[in-house]
Amino acid sequence: MTQPTLPAPAADAVKAALHAIPMNATVGVRITDVGPGWATGECPDTPPFRNHLGTIHAGAQFLLAEAVSGAAFAGAFVQYVGEAVPLIEKLDTHYVGRAVGDLTARAEIDPAALPAAYAEYGADGRARLLVRVTVKDGEDKPVMEAQAHWYLRRRPQDK
Repeated sequence: MTQPTLPAPAADAVKAALHAIPMNATVGVRITDVGPGWATGECPDTPPFRNHLGTIHAGAQFLLAEAVSGAAFAGAFVQYVGEAVPLIEKLDTHYVGRAVGDLTARAEIDPAALPAAYAEYGADGRARLLVRVTVKDGEDKPVMEAQAHWYLRRRPQDK
């Protein structure tokens, strides 16, 4: 099934914003694709970001999950990004395996949740959405499952 994509300038803006976050750049987190309510990303396996077991550190996995969830959220609200502030409230993580090799991640918002979130934002200038994330390692096995709780609020108008 093909998922809808964002226009290239919008997708590029979401990617650039997440790539500009210094910690993401330090670890090598990159957003590879983004659409309205979904995103994919990657993080290379590099020695400085391995743990005492020689596998990819949980912190690198966390950064990837946060970034890809943020990209999915921004993709869902791309039309409001200039007037609103997205904030992550919570990232629930469950590490399900040792991560070996380059990481990939996919984040998705339940499409059925979007109409209510858009209506909430339109009425109150704020909205919340849950973004589900799966991080896989270089062997394509899941190593982390996460649920990101994102919040969007309209910026106060300048007076």
